Amino acid sequence: MLKLISNQKKYCVFDIGTDKVACLIFKIEKNRPFIIGMDHQKSWGFFNNNIVDEKKLSKTISKALKKSLPKNISQKDFIFFSNITDANLVTRKNYTDLNAGKLGISKKDVRKIYKKSIIESKVKGKHLIHSYPINFRINDKKVIDDPVGEKCTKFGISSLNIMVDSQLHQKLNNCFKSQQIEIKNFFDTGLASALANLTDNEKNEGVACIDIGSTSSKVIVFINNKVVYSNTIPIGGEHVTNDISKGLEISKESAEHAKIINGTLALPFNEKISINSNQNEDKVISKNLLYGIVKPRYEEILEIIRDYIFDDIYARVSIKSIVITGGASKISGLLKISESILNRKVRIGKVSNKESFFYNKPEFSTLLGLIKLARDNKKYEYSNELIKGNIFTVFDKLENWIEESYA
Repeated sequence: MLKLISNQKKYCVFDIGTDKVACLIFKIEKNRPFIIGMDHQKSWGFFNNNIVDEKKLSKTISKALKKSLPKNISQKDFIFFSNITDANLVTRKNYTDLNAGKLGISKKDVRKIYKKSIIESKVKGKHLIHSYPINFRINDKKVIDDPVGEKCTKFGISSLNIMVDSQLHQKLNNCFKSQQIEIKNFFDTGLASALANLTDNEKNEGVACIDIGSTSSKVIVFINNKVVYSNTIPIGGEHVTNDISKGLEISKESAEHAKIINGTLALPFNEKISINSNQNEDKVISKNLLYGIVKPRYEEILEIIRDYIFDDIYARVSIKSIVITGGASKISGLLKISESILNRKVRIGKVSNKESFFYNKPEFSTLLGLIKLARDNKKYEYSNELIKGNIFTVFDKLENWIEESYA
């Protein structure tokens, strides 16, 4: 029995961002994740526009891991996963077809067309990290989700491919490898955040998840339980902080503190507040002044995100609701202003259990989503082999995926 417990799989997930680097270790008990270690450090070495200082980021990763490790447990005992945030994320919808036989589509045909779709999805300088089948097309007319058994002369597949910069992926991998960490799979940050916050019903009806982070906003759209849109938009909470810093002539640290403590999108009543100035003295201002700086920037952020999402006609028509999460979603009054600008029913994503460490901490959404992705990592093994360039191993992984999906 003791041997069985000691051999139990343990997982370690990393959330690498420009604001923080978080590490969480867990195992599965009674079919549920049980957290056995966690730490987060101020991010050092990962900057805007995919700039990575490998030496500094490696040290930050090492520090977060060491502080997360339980006593008497080696890092060799873990399966490692990480998010990846690419400021120049590329998503492409790809359509591939082939001639089918007269006997009806078999699982072999599904394997064949999906393999063809993967091969045709390669883009120079990009790594494909996710490829989602959207639907299958029969004879260029009939659109279905399960094609097995259908008789046709032409068989097609539409898929959404998410790709990241090859150099960024390589640099992040180098940071982990320098600490003897082998990442089994990199997952898109937006996808992880969405899985932490969206319900099955929302994903089926049509929903957008917007994770407003420090320097970027990640967007994922689900329709009929399928990912149909993904984007990383280079605007976030740090832009609000910069506006406060310049407008009030205070340091960024003081501006961030003022935003967190007194920031609001609901009109205040000329209340006086005290903030730290650059002279280390308290500065008394009207809360209306802070509101006048914060609100226009949040409006701009939401309008930019709206324009990006709704530029996709399919997403614009199909989205019934929107979930907002991320560190910048904690500001008071966001719900009302976002419903007005986005013209959809909106809710703020959060952990409902007040006893949880993650309660009212939407900045950890990605980390929580990574737990789900790590648990179900076998579904994504083919993506990992794609990243490594092992195209034949990819096809072996696809055998299991197709058997499970079209049993």
